[in-house]
Formats: sequence, structure tokens, C-alpha cells
Amino acid sequence: MERYVVSARKYRPDTFSTVVGQEHVTGTLMNAIRTGHVAQAFLFTGPRGVGKTTCARILARTINCENLNPDLTTCGVCPSCKTFEEGHSLNIFELDAASNNSVEDIRNLIQQVQIAPQVGTKKVYIIDEVHMLSSAAFNAFLKTLEEPPSYAIFILATTEKHKILPTILSRCQVFDFRRITVADIAGHLAEIARKEGIQAEPQALHVIAQKADGGLRDALSIFDQLVSYGGDRLTYADVLKNLNVLDQEHYFAVTDHLLRGDAPGALVVFNEILFQGFDAHLFVAGLARHFRDLLVSQDPRTIPLLEVSDEWGARYAAQAKAVPRHLLVRGLDRLGVVDAQYKGSREPRLLVELALIHLAQSPGAPVQAPAPAPALEKKSPDVTVAAEPAPAKAPAATPQASPGTAAAPTLRPARRVAGSVSIREHLAPPPEPKAAPLADQPGEQPASAAAGPATALNQALLLKAWADHAQLLKQQGKSSMHATLTANKPEITGAHEVSFTIVNTVQENYMRDEKAALLGHLRSQLGDPALNLIIVKQESATPKRRYTPKDRFQIMAEKNPALFKLREDLDLDLGQ
Repeated sequence: MERYVVSARKYRPDTFSTVVGQEHVTGTLMNAIRTGHVAQAFLFTGPRGVGKTTCARILARTINCENLNPDLTTCGVCPSCKTFEEGHSLNIFELDAASNNSVEDIRNLIQQVQIAPQVGTKKVYIIDEVHMLSSAAFNAFLKTLEEPPSYAIFILATTEKHKILPTILSRCQVFDFRRITVADIAGHLAEIARKEGIQAEPQALHVIAQKADGGLRDALSIFDQLVSYGGDRLTYADVLKNLNVLDQEHYFAVTDHLLRGDAPGALVVFNEILFQGFDAHLFVAGLARHFRDLLVSQDPRTIPLLEVSDEWGARYAAQAKAVPRHLLVRGLDRLGVVDAQYKGSREPRLLVELALIHLAQSPGAPVQAPAPAPALEKKSPDVTVAAEPAPAKAPAATPQASPGTAAAPTLRPARRVAGSVSIREHLAPPPEPKAAPLADQPGEQPASAAAGPATALNQALLLKAWADHAQLLKQQGKSSMHATLTANKPEITGAHEVSFTIVNTVQENYMRDEKAALLGHLRSQLGDPALNLIIVKQESATPKRRYTPKDRFQIMAEKNPALFKLREDLDLDLGQ
């Protein structure tokens, strides 16, 4: 049986030109070799699987080759190249600092550095995961790293640069390796698939590249795993199934439902996603990513930020033309709040569903009005049946409002059959007298004068929007205003009217200053531009009595008469 070699080792780059996605590093190193300005200490830092150790080995092999080609590729025939390929080079040493991190290990390394190379001109020491060295080992290594022999070169590699001592960093040339882009990883995987005779769909390779999160080694490991499952054919469906990745079609479908104002349709798609075993938090992150991709697709200058295949790019461009920008921005803001509150919520699914309903009712999306309920006609004292809808009649003329007075909406009482009883009036509590509302601020539009759809306000959404604004004020340091808003709950008192009760003049002043901002937030969150906020002030009819020291003494003495004698003995003056 032929020995199997994973792709990460089989296709490991052996020249600078074959390194993927690190042109800024390979170009600098090649120029340094070409001009003879190779430093004595390097530090390669960056995420895992981006080519740090690979570049260190290529650099070590290149500077030890005796017959370099004009393009700085090694000859492969000199003794140094042959021993490197066979795995027992006498001039290249690799040390794993994760398991050799003591002072004794560094002392042994320093002793080896004192021995001149027997073959070639340079001795290269590659220390991987150098951040694992102890502080004592770092200090023991300082002197040798600063003044090594002329033939010694040190290449340090780490994924955690912040753990390296500043004294070490100052003695090295630092090269920051960046995450490899999705396009570069997908292109490299396509080349490997071609060499291996594997038919791979471009969308499948893009999903693998996105799942790898900038690490080429992770992408190659995923590629090998999926090839083991699918054989000579790698399809998009197989990748989604094995990597537990949610299909983009779900996000396109949810966005279409939200665009039409179809909240039930969006909830059905969300339920299908949960039924397939996907986490709701994953759906929230994926939908936010989808909105972001749609947003960058709306401007030609930001299209390069879209890291998808060409086929998906066409789909994003088509949907981005239909979705308004304000819906995407509002959706990103709303999903960000859901993402932050998801782990602390007792009902995470309800939190996501409420966000979808909220986005479906956003301004600009059509609202599906419920069908009017048929009127009830009482045929007998014990039987109630639905009455036939009456033919439409011309509306009666309404009296004209006087100049300077807002025209209040006319409420037409429902027609009632003689002898019938209204259940609504029977169960309703008796009306309570209301306190006079505070005068609105100058220039504020009354609710009755604003034009808007007669949609019923949602108490749950009102309380949620009110609490969000109160929490924002608390984060801004306005603790007094936060306490005022949380001291009572707002109530819906009309089709476009919300009232809030205060109890003193201090709260009245706070609400006058904050009313405009609060009202704007409520209109935006509830989707009702005609909403009006009524501030109701209720003060106690009998003010509390202010007790003097003499009054307090009188109350205490009535409970304990011995205080009268104490007052006489000490000749105490209680004042007024």
C-alpha cells in the first residue's frame, strides 16, 4: 500500500515564489539575499498556518545553497541541498520551544552555536513557538542573539508576538505574516485539485476557504477530509453537509421575506433552519454577514470587499438592487443587539424571532394588514351569528376644525343591534380621571395632526424600545434620566399616543430635555412616524408635613415619658 502524505506536507512550498499570500515577506527576503543584506536574527509572527515555518526553511535552504539560480531558487545538487532534502542537514537546526523552554536547553543551543559549519558557510537555527520560552531562558539567550558568530543566523517564529520580551524584539527584524485571503486559498486549492485529478466546484472551494479563516494549513486539512468523503468529486452540497455550514439560499430567502414585509415567511424559514440542527446564534451571525455583503455590493468601490465566488457575486448584486440601504443598516444594528444579548437571554429563539418581525415591519416595507373581522349580529338571546357585510356608504361630512387647531380624528361608534350587550364595555373598568398632560415643546407635531397608518401599537415592542433608550442613557452617564425612565412604565393610550407618568418637578425637567430624543427613538423602533408622547404629572394632593426638632421630640416623648424629665434635668433647648 502506497504511503499517504497529507496535502499540507505534499504541497508545502519549497521556493519563495510558491508561498501563498505573503508577497510582502518573500519579496523583502529575496531582495536581502540578492543584495547580501541578510540579518542575523529574524522574527516571523502571525496566525497559525500562514507560512512562518515554511518561509524560515526556504530562507535557511536558500542562503546555504552553493549554486543559486538567477531567480534565487536552489540548485538541488549541492551537498547542502541534498542533506536538507534527506532531512539531516548539518547547517539547519530546528528547535521546538514548546518542549525545550528551559535555561538548560538554551545553554545547549549556545554551545552548538560556537561550532563553525563543516559544510557550507551559514548555520541557521529555527526556533518555533519561541514565546513559550521562560523569562530566564530569554535572558540567557539575549547576549548570543545580539552578538552571534558571523556564520550564525537565528529565525524565531511565534503566533503570539505580545509575549516576546521587548529586548528580544529590538534585536530582530520583525516580519508580520497576515491572514491569507479567501481568493488566494480558493485558487491554491483549485490548483491542487487539478493536480490530483479531482473535480471541485468553485463554490465548494470558497466555502472551504471561508471556513479556514485565513489559514492555508487548515484549508488543506479540510480539503483532504472532504476528498476522503467524496472521492474524485467535490460538490457544494457535500461541503455544506460535512462542515455543518448553513446554505446561503436560506439567507437570500429570509431577506426576500423581510423585503416584502412577510414576517410569517421569515419565521418559517428560521424554523426550517432550527429543524436542520443549526444553532440560532449561528443564523444571526450568518444573516448579519449576508446583510454586510449586500451592503458592500451596492457600491462599485466596495465590491472588492465581497469574498464570494463569481456565481454568488451575481446573486448578491441582483438582490442588492432590490433591498434599500436603510433596511440593511437597520438590520445590521438590530442583529448586533441580538448577538450581544443572545447568551444572556432566557428565550433566545424568541429574541431572534422578535428581531425578524421587527425588521419585517421596518419603514419602507409593506405592512400586511389583517382582514377585518365580520360584525356580529344577535339573532336570539342565546345564539350569535356573523352578519353579512353591509354595503359601503359615502362617509358623512365632518365638521371643519377652527383655524389654528389640529383636526382630531373622528371615531365613529360601532353599530349595535337593539338589546345587545357589548362585552368590551361590560368588562372594561370604569374610567379614571386623568391628570392634565404637560404642554408639548414648541415645534413638536401632535399625534392627531400627523398622517400615518392606523396600525395598533405593540406594548411589548414599546417596553423594549423604552428600556433600550434608558440603558443607552445609563451608558452615557445620565443616571438621573435613567432612573426617571425606569421609575414607571409607558402606556398606550391611543392609536398613535403613548403616555408616561411623572410625580415631581425634577422628573418634569428631565423629561422636557430628553423628550425629543426619546420620541425619535420610539418612532424609529415602533415604525410609527405619527407617534406622540404625552407626559402626565401626578402630584400628591396633600403635601407631606415637615417635622421640626420640637415635633420629633414630642413624638418620641409620648412613647417614652422619661424624656420630659431628661429635658428638665439637662435644661435642653429644642428650638422651634
